[in-house]
Amino acid sequence: MELIPEWAPNIHPILVHFPIAIILLAVLMDLLNFFLPDNWWDDLKTTILYGVGAVSAIAAYYTGNLAANSVFLPSGAQSILTEHSDWALWTVWFFGIYAILRILLHWYQKIDQQAIRIGLFVLALPGVFFLYETGDHGAQLVFGYGAGTGQLLQQEESTSVATDSLMAETGTTFTVQENGNWSWEMGPNAVSALLENFHWLEGSIQDLQPAVVKSDNNYLLQLSGDSLSNFFTGHNSFQNVQVDYYLDLSDFEGDISLVNHVQDAQNYDFVTLTSDGKISQGRVSDGNREVFAEESYSASGMLFIRTVGNGTHFRGYINKEMVVHGHGDAPEAGSVGLKLNGTGTILIDRMTLTQLN
Repeated sequence: MELIPEWAPNIHPILVHFPIAIILLAVLMDLLNFFLPDNWWDDLKTTILYGVGAVSAIAAYYTGNLAANSVFLPSGAQSILTEHSDWALWTVWFFGIYAILRILLHWYQKIDQQAIRIGLFVLALPGVFFLYETGDHGAQLVFGYGAGTGQLLQQEESTSVATDSLMAETGTTFTVQENGNWSWEMGPNAVSALLENFHWLEGSIQDLQPAVVKSDNNYLLQLSGDSLSNFFTGHNSFQNVQVDYYLDLSDFEGDISLVNHVQDAQNYDFVTLTSDGKISQGRVSDGNREVFAEESYSASGMLFIRTVGNGTHFRGYINKEMVVHGHGDAPEAGSVGLKLNGTGTILIDRMTLTQLN
C-alpha cells in the first residue's frame, strides 16, 4: 500500500483535515467541559486535544509548502495561495503557543481556576477564525481553481511546453489591456516592439543585435552578443505581478535574470537562471545581492518560466513546476524586464504580465 495514492498530487490533502477536526473538537469539548461532570471529561483531555491539533497543524503546514511546489496554478490563484499560506502560518503559531500555555498552566496547577478556564476558552476563539480563513482559502484553491485535481487525467496526457509555445503568430506583437496587463507575442515587428515598450538601464538595444527569426511558422525574437551586460525593463510599475516567459537559452553561456519590482539598476527582485543549471531567487538592494532561494534545474529547449512576486512570497516556475519559493519584505511597485550577462544567443517566443490582487 502506497502512502500517497496515485490520484493525490501529494500527502497534504490527506493530512489537512486532521488539524481542522481535532482543533474544532478541542474547542467544542472545552466549551462542554463547563457543563460536564469531571468524571466524564476534564481539562487535561482538552489540552491533549489542543496539543495533538497543534502538531497536526504543523504537519499540514509543511506538507502544504511541499504541495505548492507540485501544483501549477492559474494566475488568479496566486494571491489565494499566498493568503492560504499566511493564514496557515498564523494558525500554526497561534495553536502552538496556545497549547504550550495550557501545558504550563497544568504544570503550575493553575488551570482549575474558573477565571483562567473561561479566559482560555475565549482566547482560543481567534484561533478558530484563523483556522476558518486557512480552510476557506484552501477550499478556494481546490474548488475554485482546481488546485491538485484531475491528477489521473494529467498522468494520461503528454504535454510539451515547447510545442504549446511554438504557435504561428503574424500579427501585432505587443498588446496592453485596459487594466495594464500586457502580452508580447513575437511577430515581424518584434524588434520595433522591443524598442517602443522597453528602456535600458545598462547597455543598449544595439548591443543585443536584435533580429526576428522563424521556427516553422512561428516568429521568435533573437538577442545575441559577446560579453553582454544588458538590462532593460518596461516603462510602467506594478505591485503584485506574475510574469510568464517563453525562452530558449540553449545557445547562451552566462546568466539571465528575470527581474521585477525594478526601481533602478541597483534595486530590484530577480529570478536568475545560469547556463550551468542553477536557478536562484532574491533581491538586489543598493547593489547588494541577497538570495532568498536557490536550486538546481535540468531543462532545455524552449522553456516556460513563470515568476511571481506577491506580497512577501516570491515563486519561480520552470515548465509548470515550482523550483524556487522565497520570502522577503514586500517590495515597492516597480517595472519588469530582463538582465543578461554572458555570451551567445537567446530566443524569446513571448512574455505576458498579469497583475495579481
